[in-house]
Amino acid sequence: MVVSWLYQYRLFDVPVNAWTIVPLFILMEFCYYWFHRFHHEVRLGWAAHVNHHSSQYYNLAVALRQSWTTPITGFMFWWPLALLGFHPLMILTQQAVSLLYQFWIHTRTIDRLGPLEWVLNTPSHHRVHHGANPEYLDRNYGGILIIWDRLFGSFEPERAPVRYGLVHN
Repeated sequence: MVVSWLYQYRLFDVPVNAWTIVPLFILMEFCYYWFHRFHHEVRLGWAAHVNHHSSQYYNLAVALRQSWTTPITGFMFWWPLALLGFHPLMILTQQAVSLLYQFWIHTRTIDRLGPLEWVLNTPSHHRVHHGANPEYLDRNYGGILIIWDRLFGSFEPERAPVRYGLVHN
């Protein structure tokens, strides 16, 4: 694992404790945002990610439609965390937390979550992300947080009914 190898060249020794989990969470979300955006906006990334978006249905099974090539096309997005001094097991654990969170947002059953919509990636935000509607393309890349989309202009709220699948099915 490249992250483990890079960790030996870390700039700092970040301890594993409650105080370092919060900065790791925020930095991981930042890295995930760019990882996910890359997989939509760069052809090589999209080739690894397209199967996740190809279903014309939207349910929990869609969350499991992951390509075996994603680790090959996305591993470098976690490098900065190891170089900053976060232990590889901390990084791996936070990746697992993010994936578990993202599983449940692949649902049409839950509508809106009120004020949580401002900060968290919710089922509504993620439905937009999976939409083939022109106004929904390449939007809402966040993993757990939606703040990076709001900051970088890629946020779009759910307004119109979502049509799932690819633009050209």
